[in-house]
Amino acid sequence: MPFGLNRAAATFQQLMDHLLKEHHEYAAAYIDDVVIYSVSWKDHLGHVRAILKTLEGARLTVNPGKCAFGQNEVAYLGYVVGNGRLKPQIDKVKAVRDHPAPTTKRQVRQFLGLAGYYRRFIPRFATIAAPLTDLTKGGPTQKVRWTPQYEEAFQWLKKALTWTPVLAQLDFTKPFLVQTDASNVGHSH
Repeated sequence: MPFGLNRAAATFQQLMDHLLKEHHEYAAAYIDDVVIYSVSWKDHLGHVRAILKTLEGARLTVNPGKCAFGQNEVAYLGYVVGNGRLKPQIDKVKAVRDHPAPTTKRQVRQFLGLAGYYRRFIPRFATIAAPLTDLTKGGPTQKVRWTPQYEEAFQWLKKALTWTPVLAQLDFTKPFLVQTDASNVGHSH
């Protein structure tokens, strides 16, 4: 399908969703990125065969040079996923860490969007980001007057991601503590 067409990506996503519907327990797709996850090696081989057969039946081809099979961890949509863990992809974190201080409201919004993609890894994200969020009010190209308060929030968000946070799958056989991160700062009315 030519990707220059206006809705080509959305149409292809719908096709992949339809094709993988019967495999939803062990496969997911984002456009042309398909991830297959299994508990055992034997299951994985069966799952890979099933997906390849489904794609072949739809007359879709797979580029072997872009495939990785039998991996414990995979980079997928900006995350590293595997072994019951989820963490930000290192090169994406580097983009946040190396981001220059914004000079316009539009640039502040762009930074918040980039950092916000990983908000699940940053406790109290809404509270830390609040000064920057307040700064985005008004026109997108208006210059910002960068104060120490904004710089502190900016640096905290950058630093919070460089602590290499990891989310792990819950293990009900071990004790755990449930903490919530509710905030009056970040909720909608």
